[in-house]
Amino acid sequence: MSYLSSLPAPDRRYRILLVTSSGGVLLDLLGLCAWWSRHEPVWAAVPAADTETVLAGQRVHWVREQVAARPLGLVAATWTAWRILSHERPDLLVSAGSGVAIGFFLAAKVRGVPALWLETLNLVMAPGLASRVCSRLAARVLVQRPEQLRLRPGAVVLGDLY
Repeated sequence: MSYLSSLPAPDRRYRILLVTSSGGVLLDLLGLCAWWSRHEPVWAAVPAADTETVLAGQRVHWVREQVAARPLGLVAATWTAWRILSHERPDLLVSAGSGVAIGFFLAAKVRGVPALWLETLNLVMAPGLASRVCSRLAARVLVQRPEQLRLRPGAVVLGDLY
């Protein structure tokens, strides 16, 4: 996590939009809690038993899960992301995956909001569609293990988050 702690102006509180679905993506972002909790986090999350429980008490925009391969759904998801970005005006967007992230990364790119893509540990053979799209749109790609650099050359290795 040394990369995140070395971001400029550690005394400044950044507005950070964390985009998540349930399961491992949520766990990965929670693994960054020591970092994002020092700032002003707001979530865009897919409603599910784990997200609703874990994010109780947090500022959350509940959004629909998006299947990455459905282009028409992507238009609606990007419009939702645009509205949330307009309302929240984050300094940084962070996500670890799933189709819901694609619309946010597209909207963030157009709005000039830097985005960090955190590659999940389930990346073994080949990245999924959300990973391929979001990593290209990201200002920086973060990985948890050095072996992941094989598929994400130039990424920053954070180390295991949990």
